[in-house]
This record gives sequence, C-alpha cells and structure tokens, in this order.
Amino acid sequence: MLIYDFSNLLEENIGEKGLPGAFLEKNKELLKETDLQIKQKAKEGIFGFMHLPFTPLALNQIKSLALEARGKWEYLLVLGIGGSCLGALALHRAINHPFHNLLPKEKRQNLPRVFFLDNVDPELINAVLDTIDIKKTLILVISKSGKTAETLSQFLLFFQEIEKQGNPKEQIIIITDPEKGPLRELAKKEGFTAFSVPPNVGGRYSVLSPVGLVPAALLGIDLDALLKGAQAMANRCQALDNPAYLYALTHYLFLNKGLNIHVLFPYVHALKDLADWWRQLWAESLGKEGKGPTPIKAIGVTDQHSQLQLYMQGPVDKVITFLTVKSYQHTVSIPGGFSEYPDIAYLGGHTFNELIQTEQVATEAALTKAGRPNAKIELDKVDAFNMGEFFYCLELATVCCGILMQINPLDQPGVELGKRYTQALMGREGFAEERKEIDQFLKRPRKKV
Repeated sequence: MLIYDFSNLLEENIGEKGLPGAFLEKNKELLKETDLQIKQKAKEGIFGFMHLPFTPLALNQIKSLALEARGKWEYLLVLGIGGSCLGALALHRAINHPFHNLLPKEKRQNLPRVFFLDNVDPELINAVLDTIDIKKTLILVISKSGKTAETLSQFLLFFQEIEKQGNPKEQIIIITDPEKGPLRELAKKEGFTAFSVPPNVGGRYSVLSPVGLVPAALLGIDLDALLKGAQAMANRCQALDNPAYLYALTHYLFLNKGLNIHVLFPYVHALKDLADWWRQLWAESLGKEGKGPTPIKAIGVTDQHSQLQLYMQGPVDKVITFLTVKSYQHTVSIPGGFSEYPDIAYLGGHTFNELIQTEQVATEAALTKAGRPNAKIELDKVDAFNMGEFFYCLELATVCCGILMQINPLDQPGVELGKRYTQALMGREGFAEERKEIDQFLKRPRKKV
C-alpha cells in the first residue's frame, strides 16, 4: 500500500518553515469542498481519468494483440511525445530489466527491444534507423489529436521505410481520438489497427488508457495488476484523508508560503522515469495564470553529489518528496576486504540494499535538521500494482491541487502558441497571421557576443 509520510513538513520537526500540526483540521472544510468538486467533475465526465481503472478501454483486445505479437517482432518503436510517451516509458523502465534492449531474446522472454522516440532531433532519428531492422519492427503511433507535428513527421518517415520493405497494415498501430483527426481518418482508410484515446482524458492523464496500456502489454506488463493498483488507490481516496489529497494540500499550503519549487527524489533507479512523467503532469496542469510550482527531478543517490548542497543551504523555496520502496527484488552483498584501510573496510558485510536505503534516511535526516521541508512516498515494491497506485494517486493529487489553486488543471493554453508558430514556420495553410508574427520576431535585431 502506497504511504505518504508528511512528518517532516510539520513545524514540530522542521521549525518555523513547517506547517502547524493542526493544518489538516484547519483546512478540512476547504478539502471537503474540493472533494465535492472533484466527485462532481468525475460524475459529469470532466475528470475522465478517474473512470479508467474501472472501465478500461479495449482491454481484451489489447491483451489479444500482445499475445499475438509475443515473439513476432524484434523491435517495438513508440512514436509519441509528452503524455503520449512518458507514462509508458516510466512503466517499462520501472518494471522491466534496466538493460532490457541488451538482453538476448530468451532473457527478454521473447519481448521486443523497445525505443521510445519522443524527440525529433535528426541524429536521434538517424540512430534509430541505424539500429532497427524495419521489417522486424512494430510501430505505435500515439497522438490524441492526431495532429502532433513531431509524431506525424516521424510517422511519415517510418511509413515510407516500411512501404519499401515491409507491410504497413501489419506493422503500424494507431492510438488516437475515436472519431476525428487525421490519424483516425488514416487508420480507417489504410486499415491500420487502431485504439482510442477517450476524448475526456488529456494526454498527461492517459497512462491507464490505451496510450499506456498498449505499449505496456506489448512489453509484458501485467495490465490487470496495474489496474487493480489504480482501483485500490481510487477506493482509498473516497475518504478525505487520503494520500492524493494530502499531497495536494501540503504542496498547496507551501506554495502559499512561497515554496514554489517541488522536487521528486526517487531513491530507486527503476523509478527515475516516474519523475519525468510527474514533471509534465505537475507543470502543465498547474503552471498558468501567473502562478504554479516548478517541478524538479532528482535521483538518489546521484543527486546527493549534485543538487543536495543547494537543497541544504540554498534558498528555502523547495518542498522535497522522496520516493522509496520497502523491498527490492534482489539483494546484493558488499564483500569485505582491505581491513588495513578503515575508510574502506567498514562497508564490508553490508548490502547495497542497506547502503541506498541508509543514504536516503541520512539525506532525509540532514534536510530535516536544516529545517528544509521534505516528505516521502513509500511503495511496498516495484511492480505493476504499485505503479497503478502511484499513477492514480498523483493524477488525483494534481487535479486536487489545481482546484485548491482555483485554476483549470486540464488545459494547457501556454503550449498552444508555440505549436501554432511551428506549424506556420513549416508552411501549413491557415496560419498566415502566425507566420507574420514569427517573421517579425525573426527580423528583430539580435545582441550577440
């Protein structure tokens, strides 16, 4: 069961920068009103992500697809960006072997080598072309709108490559809006297998829809366990004092105190990409109308030697949340030796499990002593059930925090202008005004050295 430990956010542990011990009681009516709004928006279908654990789309079809594909494809290529990629990538990195692509086929249990192509850098694109055998590659094209320029440009390239050597109808799967958009039209015309993204589920909230479930299934992840974890968290969140609401409320209260940098600090290598998924969720949902937190990713223990100095003695503008597990799948011992060197010898006889957990506790204790707000999300272990709990918890926490902030946590108006300018620069019709604006911008004198 996922636990949110907020002990080190309280005045009694970190002094004047902390929250009063009665903060929950003091804000209970506010939380009740927020809970009512969330449940009403869920009932109206506005918060569509809340229904996904209980009514997953095309689950049996996805399972059948994965069963049929097992052992058939050497490579899986996921074309998507932002919410169309980060959740599935985090799931894969959490649950599968950290060097999955380097394992021989039998150790991968006949699962494909996978590449998440979430950028359009030409060197990256070329490197993927150099690496894969296009005839042995299954391609997922994921875009809710079906208009994402980056994903469509990748699709055009790989469609052309498959046309030369393979079978596009067999090798391309589309995941997009159920009715509209160019990808949906293309899927119908070309006969591609296609899955739907619910219209009322935004990309960054879509990991428990086919956006995340299709790649997860193709990579051997237990979808039933994933959804059961999300269901368990959703059921826990019927009560007011649940992890999602408490995470949202504590971060909202610190935001009001001027601590607008929020750090997620996984002390589990497998969970490092969850921080990337969370960064988009937190930033794109809450950063608007001149307010919002800045999410930061840190990795334990790496960033003890990189960012911790700032966290300990820099500005008091951060709330740090550690992400830990109770147990690891493997235990690795540290051998003894070199007894004549005490600075080395004391490590012998311990395990790397002890070392990483000790370093997390030490960092937590040091931050607390320095009066720096820190909390902890603890999972039982890294598996599909716990990932389902985590995804649902943080999604619900995000919309809760948005309502507390009195902003819309579902839109992203600040992203749209850059998209329109990109389309104008690439010559798309109907963007003449944007083209004029961007041309004026490019003509402005530059100051360079």
